[in-house]
Amino acid sequence: MTDMKERLDALSLELPVLGPPRYAYEATTRWGEMLWISGQISRTATGEILRGRVGDTATVEDGIAAAETAALNLLARMNDAVGSANIRQILKLDIYIASSPEFVDQPTVADGASRLLRNVLGDAGRHARTALPTQVLPQGALVELDATVAVRAD
Repeated sequence: MTDMKERLDALSLELPVLGPPRYAYEATTRWGEMLWISGQISRTATGEILRGRVGDTATVEDGIAAAETAALNLLARMNDAVGSANIRQILKLDIYIASSPEFVDQPTVADGASRLLRNVLGDAGRHARTALPTQVLPQGALVELDATVAVRAD
């Protein structure tokens, strides 16, 4: 796999520096060659939360941008936990999209995260996925995602 930093640079992207979780849980947990990443919301590197509900106060384009932002946070958590060279494969990605009751195109919003992960990780970024609507997300976020990742053994 090409170095994650090189691909991020080529895309003019940068991983955010994330602090510890604000609540009583772990940002990641690892068991052998499996890594689980807790939900990452659409919080930018400057701390702004991309908020709203697609189909109500946010557009599909806003949702895609929020999914990309959450995916960058996911990559930062993976990198912090095991280092980019130890990421073997994203196995499963769950994406939650704050949506109005009428909005039914969650897969298009979720593609923002999926494409970013493939562009940064190459084949290791290919994954199974679930894209689900929800009325509200923590802190009013537009998107939240979590992942199950295969990693190299210690």
